[in-house]
Amino acid sequence: MKRWLCVLLALICAFAVTGCGSDATEETGKEVVLRYNGQNIEIDEVYIYAQTVKEEYESKYGSDVWKQSIVTDDGLEMDAVDAARRQAISKLIKTKTLITKSGEYGISLTASEQKDQDTAAQEFYDKLTDAQIAEIGLELDTVKRVLRESALADKIYDYVMKQSSTEISDEQARMSTFYDMFFECYSEDDYGNITLYSQDKIDEQKKKADAAYESIVEASDGTDMDISFLGSAKELKYAGTHTMSRDDILSTYGQDTLDILYSMSDGEVSTVVETEYGYHIFQMISITDEKATAENKKKLTDAADAEYYDNLMKDWIDELDSGYSYSKSVDMDVYNKIKFDE
Repeated sequence: MKRWLCVLLALICAFAVTGCGSDATEETGKEVVLRYNGQNIEIDEVYIYAQTVKEEYESKYGSDVWKQSIVTDDGLEMDAVDAARRQAISKLIKTKTLITKSGEYGISLTASEQKDQDTAAQEFYDKLTDAQIAEIGLELDTVKRVLRESALADKIYDYVMKQSSTEISDEQARMSTFYDMFFECYSEDDYGNITLYSQDKIDEQKKKADAAYESIVEASDGTDMDISFLGSAKELKYAGTHTMSRDDILSTYGQDTLDILYSMSDGEVSTVVETEYGYHIFQMISITDEKATAENKKKLTDAADAEYYDNLMKDWIDELDSGYSYSKSVDMDVYNKIKFDE
């Protein structure tokens, strides 16, 4: 009991407005991590978001993630702790922003949904140690409020995304699967540097491609056949089956090859096709690979939805608090008291 009283007294000193010099609110005596939309966001509330992100990272990357760098969704390589800190604040800001739209959209939590969140809050709170609770003065009511806000934000998000006009057509998402019997006319070193063959060697590769095409014509006898075995038999190191979108084919092979591939039927074999890096014989396996097309359609839709949501969120944040930014608005001296790597 004496030890607990000592901890409590230390915390009172640490978070009080006077006596210990911390930047704390007069109402609660808790330190403020940031101010957004006219509200002080205190350390205990941020702690809940931080714990959630901490669990997500450790579940995805492992418990030793905090000693590593990770690649964010934006493709940036960042220290895991820095990335987690930014993500926790981003989640908080988006939640705070979304719930301001509850009145406009007429969305609220039902009594049952509130009860579910209160139960989840109790479970969250029960998992914390006395030291964790005391560290930032966390109260159960705060956890309940944060989880209710998060659940309300999720409902508003679902409503908002239903208003998105994003629609990806099957043609936009089309993925084609084809075999490329490739007679390369270049060499590549260990560093990815490419050197074109001499003209004599290029001519030799052309003769090999022509001979392979003649063999295919003779062997097929007007019937469909799988030509991939020829690539293996001739030990063509760059020959292989590819599943690619229209844009991928265009950037890899060029417009002429794209036109050829898109004019082919399933099972059809092309004549010898020349590109800047060699000679090819293509066999169309599936001009529309249904499984790959469905996966690509989901990927493109998700990307378009994310862009739609990010643009909305940016506009809403500017309306609510045009001066907000992570680097300028977050008091890192306070925020750094929440540890991710412990």
